[in-house]
Amino acid sequence: MSALLAGAAVLGGALALRLWAARRAARAQPGDPAGLRTDDGVPLHVEVAGPPDAPVTVVLVHGLAARSGMWHRQWAVLREHARVVRFDLRGHGRSGWAGRPRGNLQHLAGDLGLVLDRCAGPGPVVLVGHSMGGMAVLALAGSRPELFGTRVTGVGLLSTLAGPLAVAGTGGRAPLRTALARAAAWAGWLVSPLVDALHPVRTGPVRRLLRRRLFAGDPPRDAVRRMTGSWEHTPTAVLTAHLPGLARYDRRGVLDALRGVPVLVLAGTDDATIPPTAAERLARRLGPLARLELVPGAGHLVPLTHPGAVTPALLDLVDRCRTAPGRRTS
Repeated sequence: MSALLAGAAVLGGALALRLWAARRAARAQPGDPAGLRTDDGVPLHVEVAGPPDAPVTVVLVHGLAARSGMWHRQWAVLREHARVVRFDLRGHGRSGWAGRPRGNLQHLAGDLGLVLDRCAGPGPVVLVGHSMGGMAVLALAGSRPELFGTRVTGVGLLSTLAGPLAVAGTGGRAPLRTALARAAAWAGWLVSPLVDALHPVRTGPVRRLLRRRLFAGDPPRDAVRRMTGSWEHTPTAVLTAHLPGLARYDRRGVLDALRGVPVLVLAGTDDATIPPTAAERLARRLGPLARLELVPGAGHLVPLTHPGAVTPALLDLVDRCRTAPGRRTS
């Protein structure tokens, strides 16, 4: 009995510490006061460029621990051909954080939907998401499927997947692997205040680990510098808040909403975070309007390291999506 009480006390203390860390992160990340404000009061930093009367608007969504600036090479080119919107996810870059101890892909999907409604203009929209940003796009397809094929006339899914992360490279179901991933995610979530105090991203071993997981070969120095800076400035409470949700992630059931629009599925052949086989399965599930592109030698951060392959692929997607809203592509 005493052991149970001690365990409960330790767990209660860890949860209290975790809540304190989340609130501390919210105070440190108040967000852009001029930003678009979500229903729960979080200010989102949003940028819009390109001709206001462009026939298509492209909305760019970055991934975990990144920021909207990761799209700088695509941003510079796309805005010459379309209206372009990019924003920092909540808790990232210049956006705020609500102080929630746990993150939720549905919150990100709601934020994306708000940006689409308020900032993307009245015409056709192409949604482009990288990694967790792609997961947010799929979460939006699950919560608002009526947008796809009417308002959303095209989708770009870069270095992302629809199935569980734990079995991304196995091609099948692995209950033990999934259970272990979920346990590790919850453990990381609980100890994040201690991790934050140690600033692990600023240490050499962790930087080298991130470089191996996110890049491949000899990446451009600017790409490494940008991503390292993003990791260092994203609060650990924000990073770990998403771990339990990512461990439970599975959006294979929403893919039917995308089958009526052109989709670009793009990944690096040397991605050590989400294997290219996941992109191949995703493209097959999406059907004949999905176009698969694998970038040789690229790692997970392919928009940063291989803009010469990613930007033309996005321009091609925009060209495929120049249809009026309300007209479903077939």
